[in-house]
Amino acid sequence: MIEFINRSPAGFTDMLCKRLEDLLASFWQEAENFDDGDNEDYHIPHVHAQNLPISLTADDERNKTKDFPYVQVVCNEGVIGEFSNAFNGSELHIQILLFGYRNDPDHQGWRISQSMMWRVLQDLLDNTVLGGYQLIEPVKWSLPISEEPPYYAATIETIWKGAPPAVETPNEGVTTERTRNENVFQTN
Repeated sequence: MIEFINRSPAGFTDMLCKRLEDLLASFWQEAENFDDGDNEDYHIPHVHAQNLPISLTADDERNKTKDFPYVQVVCNEGVIGEFSNAFNGSELHIQILLFGYRNDPDHQGWRISQSMMWRVLQDLLDNTVLGGYQLIEPVKWSLPISEEPPYYAATIETIWKGAPPAVETPNEGVTTERTRNENVFQTN
């Protein structure tokens, strides 16, 4: 079976989500080794592409710790400046939103979001290529002060540059792309 590489914004977002799921699952398992047994808040983060799922339990009495931590990967805009595959004329602007929850009187739950953020930043800067796109530096991050403890957030803003969005089969080099002067799709 031939696997397709989907360089569309949705395909790239899915690839990045999978990468972050694997990264944070291993990071969380490492962190559990340091747990002294009295912390029930260790849950592998949920990673969501673009939008969050609708909660089926909107009751105020539900255990919200089961929803956290989570990561939301959003492709909020992009630019296509050159349609040729020979040029890296496409940019995807991706936000990675990281959320933690910790209902402690000391309000130190921000450490959950910050820990995830630093681990993701380390990984992105160590491996700057994904699905035909190159991470462009600088990468912007923020750790806003929570006005609603016990909910905490961190944000990473990235730009990825690569060839224009296409669907390709890596083994055969076949791509589906729009030609500049024609209003039809061609298979090369």
